[in-house]
Amino acid sequence: MSGIAGILRRDGKEVPENWVNYLEQSLMQGGEPTYRFEDSTPVQSGNLHIILLGSNLGTLPKFVDGDESGECAIASWNSETLELQLDRRGTGQKPLYWLDLAEAGNGLVFCSNPLPLLRIARELNLQNNFLTQGVKEYLQLGYVPDGGALVLPVCSLPNECSETDISLFISDLPCAISTTSAEDVVKLVRILGLPFADSSLLSTLWQYKEAKHRGHSVIDGVHIGKKKTNELDRAISRKIALNAIAMHVGVDVTITNNDCQIEPISFPLATWLRSIQSNLGQLLETTIQAEGAFEGLPVEQKDVIALHEAHMQGEDHTKQLFALLTLELWHQQVLA
Repeated sequence: MSGIAGILRRDGKEVPENWVNYLEQSLMQGGEPTYRFEDSTPVQSGNLHIILLGSNLGTLPKFVDGDESGECAIASWNSETLELQLDRRGTGQKPLYWLDLAEAGNGLVFCSNPLPLLRIARELNLQNNFLTQGVKEYLQLGYVPDGGALVLPVCSLPNECSETDISLFISDLPCAISTTSAEDVVKLVRILGLPFADSSLLSTLWQYKEAKHRGHSVIDGVHIGKKKTNELDRAISRKIALNAIAMHVGVDVTITNNDCQIEPISFPLATWLRSIQSNLGQLLETTIQAEGAFEGLPVEQKDVIALHEAHMQGEDHTKQLFALLTLELWHQQVLA
């Protein structure tokens, strides 16, 4: 996975090395090397510290995630004015999150993935006062809107929107169903840094891997038009997810603004979640029944277990269980 990240402290305090490790580990998920720019400047409060990280080495001190003339997120440091500039451009494929250190110190931390920022916020006791609202929003929509309440106090940098007129055929990507669906679900939560209820992202991961194996580029589609706000948010969320998966796999993907998307692989998710023989069914059972599961979230573990038991008896609660599974897996990764 490519991306950018960084830390700016103006309060004279040293930057904790474990914060840098969180950010580096997030950027290195796809196996790409991470480059580092670091500088310190004397200011009234002590030393100002700036650290920039990126998978693509550009003209220092600037890191760009993507194509600066198209879809991108940019972090640049002006050593004369001591100003950090963050930009996000394109149709919304490249996310960029930031955390204001607030009372914990004058400065901010930013990253292409929200997970390391949520871990830092937890270390600093920066609370999400809208967690209940965020969980309800996610469970109702099936995704976390860009800048949604679930990830507060981490915020999403607004995107400078640009239109694209790409209109191309959609790739046909048949491939086999993966035998590691449970591992892939955990991996997707880590790649996205968010929970998700759209199980077709599993298919996306497998198909993009197949394209990488064949040496093919990919054309996929997410329609963004004049829609209701929640539908537009859903489309933007999916574009971010497709881009993150493509970057992790290392395949070249063009995401078009049209109704067509790669036909997802059909797989028996309801049966997998019902079967104790499937690795995904085992993951669901062990996750929701683990001691402390959903602790700190506005979700009752006993209610989730009851929903699972009803599903095992033949009722269909596939979408709810999958959404709750990825929510708890995400929660575990935040607490890791």
